Amino acid sequence: MWLSVLIIASAWWHIKAAYGTDTRQFYLSKPLTMLLIVALAFGYHGDDHNGSHAWILLGLCLSLLGDIMLMLPVDRFLQGLAAFLVAHLCYIVGLAQGPLVLNLVDGLLLILVAGVYFGLLRPHLGAMRWPVLCYTLMMIGLVWVAAAAWRASLTAGSAAALVGALLFLCSDALLAFNRFRRPFPHASAWVMSSYFAAQFLIAASLAS
Repeated sequence: MWLSVLIIASAWWHIKAAYGTDTRQFYLSKPLTMLLIVALAFGYHGDDHNGSHAWILLGLCLSLLGDIMLMLPVDRFLQGLAAFLVAHLCYIVGLAQGPLVLNLVDGLLLILVAGVYFGLLRPHLGAMRWPVLCYTLMMIGLVWVAAAAWRASLTAGSAAALVGALLFLCSDALLAFNRFRRPFPHASAWVMSSYFAAQFLIAASLAS
């Protein structure tokens, strides 16, 4: 309970710092929030029976690495993207350790969404076209597997993982549109609030 409160407080601190002038708070609060989320997931690690917890914990640690890459003063966007790509693969493997009910309609809807999303971004991506496409496919793969895990179990944990995956998709879409297409008001607040919520829910899904 208290760890969850600390995560929310740290996330709020980071979002507030993004609009302030003290860069030290910005650079401290983002990794701190992810470290707290990793600690939350690690607290459930003793309940691991099929290896899923270990994979998701690894994904959270890789996300922390990706966060550090993305907030460095020197542009490390491609390296950060690679870290998150592998993190999503870890999440997929972790969720796939349990029963799955893959739904074709879910997959087709996600492909449609990804096609529209990538089509809007494509003219603005330049050399980043292929990395962003690979990342987009990995993201919809994560949502599809999360939906399949939820359909198979209908537990609170699988629901949390599915909502977390959907929020991750929204956060990444907002980040990409703000970076490559057109900046929009309060982008940092929207991107980071949905991102932290996504990671929190994925970590909390390990409780069941």
